[in-house]
Amino acid sequence: MGCDIEVLADDGNLCGEAPTWDPERGRVIWTDIRKSLVYELVLATGEKRVISSGLPVAGIALNAHGRLVFGGAEGLVLWRGQDDYRTIFAERQGEKLRFNDILADPAGRVYAGSVNWSGGRMVKTGNLYLVDTDGSVRVVDEGIEHSNGIGLSPDNKTLYFADTVPRRIYAYDVDSASGALSNKRLFVRVPDDEGIPDGLTVDSEGYVWSAQWFGAQVVRYDPDGAVERRIELPVKQVSSVLFGGPDLMDLYVTSAAQFAALECRPTGFDETAPMGGALYRLRPGVAGKPEFSARMQWQ
Repeated sequence: MGCDIEVLADDGNLCGEAPTWDPERGRVIWTDIRKSLVYELVLATGEKRVISSGLPVAGIALNAHGRLVFGGAEGLVLWRGQDDYRTIFAERQGEKLRFNDILADPAGRVYAGSVNWSGGRMVKTGNLYLVDTDGSVRVVDEGIEHSNGIGLSPDNKTLYFADTVPRRIYAYDVDSASGALSNKRLFVRVPDDEGIPDGLTVDSEGYVWSAQWFGAQVVRYDPDGAVERRIELPVKQVSSVLFGGPDLMDLYVTSAAQFAALECRPTGFDETAPMGGALYRLRPGVAGKPEFSARMQWQ
């Protein structure tokens, strides 16, 4: 099933990621992890600018008072302007943490998945953490090979989480009061001849949208994990997805220009094909749902 695909911004992102919709300011925010840049694009005016430079950012969540939460190589940080941020959580048991995708929940807490990779190989497994608004931290899952996309169902009772290298998306039951996760089960196992599951989001109907790195597509799964549709993109490294726009009918899709020579790429992968680098906008005819803002305190 196809739809119109529009290039919304083309900055040659080496690793575009973490599209985020800010409804209050009518802007799309996203990051280029490799260049340590965070962009914003105001839809009403078309004005685009870099809002953060020099801070490595892989995951983004809105925060109260116009601030942002960033996850990346410096840990989890609360950001309010260029070079104006504080670290929330960056170390556990003497180990420096690096985060990938993050997600705010209805209580203003943040789920954040850690990664431990060097030179294209996993050094050790990572964890999925839950960081509360007071800065307290819990491990809610562990033994993750490559933490990636995180999303909540419309009723907030199910959390979806992608572990990229084993090609799996998991589902968990969520305790609304504590944010604790239970009943982990396999939601999707992506076949070896497709791409690997990267960023994800959940629409208003409870369907999961997964960006496929190496797969040149976005895949929509129904609540039982069956493929409902595929949308092909003109680039191979499709990295993340999120709904936004005034009516939440836009699907923003990031991509990455720098080829990632991962061993888990499909057999026979064409390394000469266009990899990516642009931010795309699609109108798939499905509405997203509002995402939550974190409530991390500055002091």
